Amino acid sequence: MQRFISWDQIDVRVDGAKLNALAASFRVDPIERMELQFFNGLLRVSGTIRKFISVPFTVDIREIRPSGHTVSVPISSASAFGALPIPQFLFGLVRNQLPADLVRYEDPATFVVSLERFLPSFIDADIQKIWIIDGGLAVTLGRGGADLPPPSEDTHGRDT
Repeated sequence: MQRFISWDQIDVRVDGAKLNALAASFRVDPIERMELQFFNGLLRVSGTIRKFISVPFTVDIREIRPSGHTVSVPISSASAFGALPIPQFLFGLVRNQLPADLVRYEDPATFVVSLERFLPSFIDADIQKIWIIDGGLAVTLGRGGADLPPPSEDTHGRDT
């Protein structure tokens, strides 16, 4: 379908602080606190889980694999209390508590996120590559396009 604006490829950056705030709004029990930190080639997720007591955890992510409008996020390592390795099968225990329209869990230790919820309906683009960089993400969008937003999705006055 021909769009009002079309492109072959676009490189964009995603601000880590804003992504951190967005991720915090999707927090599910038993996670009490969650914070994303972006380093060149490493996304570190740290926080606490409440199971009788608050247990601090750290999850390291070294790659994000895009495919169309979804991204797979394999966990490279996870630890509790700063040093105790967390067995990957424990991630499967949170499977039923994840928001189904947003993220699902697949073995081995991979979260799959659907971007449909985040992309406005008037934009169509496939994600080709995601790099973890200091302070956020660098994303290459492949061929796509956009139309003018319909009145119900007006973006005037928003901080973009």
